[in-house]
Amino acid sequence: MHSKNHKKGKLRQMVKEYGYEYDAALDENLWRKCEGKTANELLWGAQCFRSGRDTLKAIAREFKPCVALLPALSCDSMVLPFEQYGHEIRYYKLQEDYSIDIESLRFGEGLNLFLYMDYFGCPAISDKDLFRLRGKGNIVFIEDRTHNLIWDRTSCFEPDFAMASLRKWLPIPDGGLLWGTIKKVPDDDFVFSSSRLKAQLMRHEFLKCGDERIKTEYRQLFSTVSDLMNGDSPSKMSAYSLELAKKADLQRLQSVRRKNAEALISILSSSRCISLIQKETGLSDLYVAFTVPNRDEVQKQLSAKGIFNTIIWPLSAEQKSICRIAKLTEENMLAAPCDQRYGCRDMEFIGKEIVRVAEDVNK
Repeated sequence: MHSKNHKKGKLRQMVKEYGYEYDAALDENLWRKCEGKTANELLWGAQCFRSGRDTLKAIAREFKPCVALLPALSCDSMVLPFEQYGHEIRYYKLQEDYSIDIESLRFGEGLNLFLYMDYFGCPAISDKDLFRLRGKGNIVFIEDRTHNLIWDRTSCFEPDFAMASLRKWLPIPDGGLLWGTIKKVPDDDFVFSSSRLKAQLMRHEFLKCGDERIKTEYRQLFSTVSDLMNGDSPSKMSAYSLELAKKADLQRLQSVRRKNAEALISILSSSRCISLIQKETGLSDLYVAFTVPNRDEVQKQLSAKGIFNTIIWPLSAEQKSICRIAKLTEENMLAAPCDQRYGCRDMEFIGKEIVRVAEDVNK
């Protein structure tokens, strides 16, 4: 596995960027050992899939078409798996604290697939409500742990399935985790993982040499690679990603992300025009999410400085009409990077630049 060679010419200074996709250097010995193999063992007690989207596909195809209840704040990766297997999508509302508006749950008469998640560490639903809903007897509970994967669950309610996107937390080409029993065996696929690995290697090369031609290529690859999963059956994680994930130091991951999130929260909370979505650490720390007026212009100016903030995915007109909070989040949210690539000095720079730009734009 090699990225395309480019003539670099004169040696350039290493590029410093914050956020965006992970870069990666190839572990050549591990690659030779794992090339052409998929993951056939558990990781942290979970089955290993190509992506979080694939875990939801695996769940969705286990059931005959029925009602799937999803939060209005759902990306395509959460919606399409259920549509692919013929389920009727019904969106429910979120309240201002990103908890579920229980009254907006519209269950069908038959079986219901109920997907819920804690956004940025904000609790979605209480155990009391979950146990009350289980008493209805026609609900399959699916917990999305993507935003709080590295932290121990505090709930005593056990869902039928739990899943998460692992590649959002680690610099691996592919990876999704699924807890729960499925009967149908996932496929083997290497196109997605090899394409993302190629993009990661190219980004790593760009950060070392600054060649803008490489940047154009890897950004195009990252932006289109998820389309490779559209319509496919669920597939397994690559063995290469599994072996990399097994080496992950979760205690360090927790410590670095928590310290980084603390630093960012402290700085961002000083701004008059920034409203924090995540106010505490140790609950998520995937990003530090906040809302800001004139979000698009703020994002544009920060990106020009090499500070890339994640935004909420585009929502359909139906999703936005059903849930005011989903609409406001899509229009106003940014999520600052706080991952293990960076330290507190990086957070100080990022935080101060975000505050400066946000206040300058919103004078």
